[in-house]
Amino acid sequence: EDLKMYFNKRAGANNNIPVVNPMLRDQPRVLDNAPSSGYDEEFKTDGMKHFDLIMKGVNMEGWRLTAFEVLERLSHVYHMSEIWVAAGQKYKKVAKRLNKVSELCDCVRDIDSNGLAKYLQLTAFQIRYPGITSGNKNITDAYLGGFLDYHISYGLQERPKNLVDELMNFDFSGTDEELIRGVVENLMDEAGFDEEPHDPWEEAAHSREHWEWCVGELKKLLTPELIYDTAVFIHCQLDLED
Repeated sequence: EDLKMYFNKRAGANNNIPVVNPMLRDQPRVLDNAPSSGYDEEFKTDGMKHFDLIMKGVNMEGWRLTAFEVLERLSHVYHMSEIWVAAGQKYKKVAKRLNKVSELCDCVRDIDSNGLAKYLQLTAFQIRYPGITSGNKNITDAYLGGFLDYHISYGLQERPKNLVDELMNFDFSGTDEELIRGVVENLMDEAGFDEEPHDPWEEAAHSREHWEWCVGELKKLLTPELIYDTAVFIHCQLDLED
């Protein structure tokens, strides 16, 4: 629905937009087409549709961002909506100027060569197994010994440049169990995280200050480059229904 809502009403089930599988215990880890989110269309506002979707999934095992608390899930979906709105506006301009039959779109669609396919696989592992690339042995040793859920709040930073070569050379063909050791040993990015349980009283006492910091970090991510790149990718990659 987001593709139709923000980009093109002719987007359908076979949309050709690869995404991490929201069912985190299922295979494949990455889907070839963005699935329907299942919004309740009786709601008229995007905010209520998103809120309803998150609340319905709170107790569903292995659904979406399992390591996030409810407020983190909500802030994530609203933050992504900010990106989609801005990218959707840019998409309309890009669609008028950029021919889908072009060298640029050919490059965009070659997700095996440009790294997107690998990036999605790595992101799937990081969502399924929070902290798996953190380098923290308390967490990684637990994953090597068997599945264990952790609550992780990732920091907001770019991946280190030295990870790119390792990622591009990593073979993601195999089950999660077969690949966990390789991910731990070869794809460490030292992503920031909070391993400790959340203290709701402490957070409530400093919620305004913490949220102001979060807003600042989120706004840093809403760069013109991100918005433009997103719009170009959707334009080049999206398959439309007749």
